[in-house]
Amino acid sequence: MSNQLAKSFIAIKCVSKIMIPLVSWLIKSGVGYKDFHLTLKRIFFEQALAESKKSNYKITDSSLSLLAGLNRRDIIHFRENKPSDSDHEALSISSRVITLWVQKKWDKKIAFNGTPISFESLSREISQDTHPRTVLLDLERLGLVSEVGDTIILHSESFTPSNDSTKCQSLLSQSVNDHLQSGLINIFKRPNTFLEQTLNADELTPESIEELRVLSTQLWKELSHKLLDKAIECSEKDKGKLNAYYRFSLGIHQYNEFQYLEEKERDRTLK
Repeated sequence: MSNQLAKSFIAIKCVSKIMIPLVSWLIKSGVGYKDFHLTLKRIFFEQALAESKKSNYKITDSSLSLLAGLNRRDIIHFRENKPSDSDHEALSISSRVITLWVQKKWDKKIAFNGTPISFESLSREISQDTHPRTVLLDLERLGLVSEVGDTIILHSESFTPSNDSTKCQSLLSQSVNDHLQSGLINIFKRPNTFLEQTLNADELTPESIEELRVLSTQLWKELSHKLLDKAIECSEKDKGKLNAYYRFSLGIHQYNEFQYLEEKERDRTLK
């Protein structure tokens, strides 16, 4: 295997692991692959363009097509059309059903089928390929509708899952982005530029996990208070300076999971 193929294989394997919680996030929010793939295509285009500019490559549709793995038609489309908000708002079949229901100003309680005004007819207007019962189950999972007898009850007039918190998701996405960016710069550009470390321990009991959780929370509170005081001091000192356009970010996470015996044995073997 060539060095480039080996690097590509490692990247695919590692990014696939990162994608597991991201895809789970999308599915929990009612977004499937068909709803997200256009956004993903644009991301590949934009990153290929950014990489070409950094490397001083001659930028052509063909070079971008090769680098991003997209056909030239997609490259031309993204080059000629600026991203809009709609590009980043994946409208799944389920979300369009909710939107259409509200637009029609139907009652919040409708029959599943059998009448001109029904959930089945609503779903069929959006898609002939997905069974209305499948759409209903997805909306029930998201807490947006419920079924009582033969009646479907609408709980929300917008496609916002009941467990959604826009602010929390926004903060999480920024935190994960910052973490990945710091690690990737350390790997591919300038080693040890950013603080990016993780402490791991295994073969622990639930009682030890709780001890470590309490201690980590306590230490983070102490550290964050000191850092916040310093950050406020620096902000006041730098206010109005011509080069005061940098952003500082420091995060911490804690996670624990049950590890099966065969996983532990495999880890020992890898070590």
